[in-house]
Amino acid sequence: MPKASNIHFVRSSKIKASEVLSLHGISIWSACDATFSRIDALCGEGVSRLFAEPNVKSQGGSDLLNVAWFGSYDDDPKEIGALDRAKLSRVEEDLIQRLEAIRPALRDPEIGDTVAAMLNVYGDDSIMAVGEHAILTNWGALPPDATSSEAVYAKHSDATIGRFLKTDMAARLPGRPWTNSGTIEPDDHSPGKRGGQPLQPATTMPPTTTFAGYAPQRWRWWVPAVLVALFGSILAYTAWPGNLVYERESPIDEGVLSQLEDANGSLTQNIALLETEIGKDACDIDPALVDLPPREAATTTQTRPAVQQGESK
Repeated sequence: MPKASNIHFVRSSKIKASEVLSLHGISIWSACDATFSRIDALCGEGVSRLFAEPNVKSQGGSDLLNVAWFGSYDDDPKEIGALDRAKLSRVEEDLIQRLEAIRPALRDPEIGDTVAAMLNVYGDDSIMAVGEHAILTNWGALPPDATSSEAVYAKHSDATIGRFLKTDMAARLPGRPWTNSGTIEPDDHSPGKRGGQPLQPATTMPPTTTFAGYAPQRWRWWVPAVLVALFGSILAYTAWPGNLVYERESPIDEGVLSQLEDANGSLTQNIALLETEIGKDACDIDPALVDLPPREAATTTQTRPAVQQGESK
């Protein structure tokens, strides 16, 4: 079972038991807790989080192992080959720094050989990103082809973990005098260089993933420079006299303003009159508001026929 801090699932894999490296006949996966504790004691708390913790179960009676890898970071895990270039650059830099941090453990007489063996990873897809953190899975294991000769072992190491190691650090193959140093000069933090020269892509890796993140790291300095130049030119253009000329507003006709004021005044009076009349009884409302004749005219009109009828009698 993973230790208490390694509770977040990263990935699962299937590896043959014969492909897991061992020291003195004991699998280097068998004492993870002790190894991780020693790494943290020598290198600083949390440095061992670079290595995911394996939870191993045998598949029936076969040599195949089902391995679930757990880490300390609660985030979405992805293979580094699936990252966009900006995030890939940050994760790769994080991996370089984390590998540099385990240097004291590599020199330790107690676990130095174990940690050097742990630097071997099964393939390029074994390097994962959990959020912005780099984490190694399938560490301490190699496919059979990678151990067929020293030259093939060196090529496999260069194509996987070697390009993130300094030249004074090395992965070692237990039981054989094979070591493979990293490709980064100690005074140069840019990944993918050996002796100041760009490292050629490994032939064993697909072209779509081989060193996909290294060209942006060599050229990423010019991106902010171009943006600064662009915004600077825009600012200079807008500040230069005569570039931005605004038309003067045409003066407003005073007669139009006077007409608007008269109309507003008349409208205000009508509103006030309506508000006054609306509170009255229906018989008391001024008939002129609804286009009716005044009450005196209406009374005269109604009585006149009656008077004329009396005179005729």
